[in-house]
Amino acid sequence: MSAELPFISLIISIPTFFLLRWILKRFLKDKKTRNWTSLIGTIIITPILYYCLIIAFFSYLFYEPQYDFEKERWLSDKNSRFEMRDNLIKSRILNGKTKSEIVELIGKSEGDDSTDIWTYNLGMSGAGFGWQFNSLQLTFKNGKVADVKKQEIVD
Repeated sequence: MSAELPFISLIISIPTFFLLRWILKRFLKDKKTRNWTSLIGTIIITPILYYCLIIAFFSYLFYEPQYDFEKERWLSDKNSRFEMRDNLIKSRILNGKTKSEIVELIGKSEGDDSTDIWTYNLGMSGAGFGWQFNSLQLTFKNGKVADVKKQEIVD
């Protein structure tokens, strides 16, 4: 058990107890019964609230917004391209396109365009307590896009 758990539980349980007692005031007229019911309710509710707060914290920490692909935004904001990456892959917009059609749609790759594997830098995003470097890899076969993959490097 960590040292901060009792402290956090106390911070959660005090307002929970008084809130329950205030709510139960309408239903239970006997003060002793109301206090005991509030105490038991607090003992039950506090761990549930604690775990809900932990889940909310990590959901916020790992949240990554996702948007539909927009050519203008893709070309103008290179550092937040990762927000459109999943839409590009799922919609299969790039599949079957030639190299010239790809350049017209999403621009030139940062790598060597003479190869059949093109890589696009999509910017950095938060990855919990570190950073995530995002890229998009296009693989060409017979001059057309055969595969589109996202790459993530977590630091």
